[in-house]
Amino acid sequence: MRDMLLSMVVLAIAVLVLAGITKGCSFSPGGPSTSSSGLQTVDVTGELQAAAAQVKFPVREPHLPAGWHPNSDSVGSVGTNGSDQAVRIGWITPGGRYLQLSQSDATAADLVRTAAGLDSDASVQATGTQVVNGTKWTVYPGVRSESSWAADLGNVRLFITGNGNTNEFRTIVAATLSGQHVKAAGGP
Repeated sequence: MRDMLLSMVVLAIAVLVLAGITKGCSFSPGGPSTSSSGLQTVDVTGELQAAAAQVKFPVREPHLPAGWHPNSDSVGSVGTNGSDQAVRIGWITPGGRYLQLSQSDATAADLVRTAAGLDSDASVQATGTQVVNGTKWTVYPGVRSESSWAADLGNVRLFITGNGNTNEFRTIVAATLSGQHVKAAGGP
């Protein structure tokens, strides 16, 4: 029994040393915390200008308040035929949650299916609506505890998804609706 106990102590010390070296754990008596200092940072303006040159719909640049950390971007196909595109930028909110804005020529249903990883023929059901700055947004369930909001602005659909709270959704909505259209990189 003594040998087994000594082996466990040596093993526990080795695990703690390895965790300390790799910064694999930390002590946080006040609960979990989020720090954006180690996260990738995206140049929103540059990425949206590059994206505007790749898509056939207008792209807006939201100007979010201090504390919103842009950390992801992509341009990709959406929908069953693959001809629709989506420009996506994701942010970590000041509250440590994640929201992603997609701007697309795809239908709202295709955007919901893509974000939720559903089959192309899966039905999507709205769970409500929100009106922000005079624009009606349709609310859909998202993956896990996430929500999704979609608005049709005629030549472009705006789609926001993530685990943010209602105020964070409203913040990104207002920033996007008031955002200026981006000129394509290298364009006039």
